[in-house]
Amino acid sequence: MLHDLALSRRFLLAAIILPLIAGGFVVVNSLSPPSQIIGVSRKPDIFANSDAVGEMRNSLSKERKLLADLEKEQSRLRFEVINRRKLYQDGQVSKQQVQEAEQQFVAALKRVHEMRNSVTETDIAITEAVLGEKVNRLPPLPINGYSETPDLARFNGGFKWSIREAPRIERYFSQAFGRRLPVTALGQSDTHNRLNFDHRDSMDVALHPDSLEGKALIDHLRKSGIPYIAFRGSVPGASTGPHIHVGRPSGRLAQ
Repeated sequence: MLHDLALSRRFLLAAIILPLIAGGFVVVNSLSPPSQIIGVSRKPDIFANSDAVGEMRNSLSKERKLLADLEKEQSRLRFEVINRRKLYQDGQVSKQQVQEAEQQFVAALKRVHEMRNSVTETDIAITEAVLGEKVNRLPPLPINGYSETPDLARFNGGFKWSIREAPRIERYFSQAFGRRLPVTALGQSDTHNRLNFDHRDSMDVALHPDSLEGKALIDHLRKSGIPYIAFRGSVPGASTGPHIHVGRPSGRLAQ
């Protein structure tokens, strides 16, 4: 009888304590954010700022229209220079009038060059913003690991890269091809700030990965152990998106 009484007391105690323990777990789990729950791993969508990307696409559309207008003006001024030079040879205009036309043409060339750079930088940034989320969701690569998809190829070189090393890449390219490396972004820019991603230690190069120059640059980066992401495919709203991102994948800027 005493044994039965002891058992009944144990069952009664268990009936009281177990619901309290279970309730405690429910309360703790409800207060804990999902990222703190053991066994749950969530990768942030670091480039999923659709509003910022939408704004950049609208800005890009306006820049392209402005670029087309500037190119028309440049073409008009070019013909004006040619015409005034002929008139000067015939003695119909002064040398100063020729020089004025030439100065206007040079100024137009500069405006076109600056706008083309801006269009290319924005286009490339949009491509990184859209495809960067895909990169973030891919499995991490080991040191010197390589992976490739139809859209992009990435290499996790073991070299301790920083943009202070950029001049060595530029020297290699200029010696190999006799022209400057087409860098569209060296470190952080206003475009990257607007898209809210960290590009402080990265360099973007406007070369298609499958072009002769692009392949040579990628081969040089691989041999040097320098990490890179080669964006092969463009995305809606971007036409010159293919490029080579030198450095680690860009993360989100701290708020």
